[in-house]
Amino acid sequence: MSPFTVIKTRYESGKYGYESICAALKSIYRNEGHRGLFSGLTATLLRDAPFSGIYLMFYNQTKNIVPHDQVDATLIPITNFSCGIFAGILASLVTQPADVIKTHMQLYPLKFQRIGQAVTLIFKDYGLRGFFQGGIPRALRRTLMAAMAWTVYEEMMAKMGLKS
Repeated sequence: MSPFTVIKTRYESGKYGYESICAALKSIYRNEGHRGLFSGLTATLLRDAPFSGIYLMFYNQTKNIVPHDQVDATLIPITNFSCGIFAGILASLVTQPADVIKTHMQLYPLKFQRIGQAVTLIFKDYGLRGFFQGGIPRALRRTLMAAMAWTVYEEMMAKMGLKS
């Protein structure tokens, strides 16, 4: 899916004038080769794998704090959703620097060819704050998606009588 992530990032930036997805794929391959289609892949993996693990850890820890046996059954989905929101915000905050690095590598593959180089240039140009640019929109999107998914999962498990 990496080539489509690269295209998505470039479309959202408004810096590239691709006419279609096919045209974008052809242009990237023609101008940058196969490496262009996979730019930022390592940074993407360094963002996504930890996000899931960190999210699950915070979600379970937060859920364990809440005494579910003392909460009205109708409020359990809201409680689970709230735990998911909290976990998502924390996981997004921890993984935001990797997302910024990935985005820079996908938007400017000639300037940011390696992760170490990207880290150095981002820090030089923007300082520590540069690694948290766009954090709020990302946290909102990732957090709401993850919280909704886990709430649905918890409800399905409860309906089937299975322990989650």
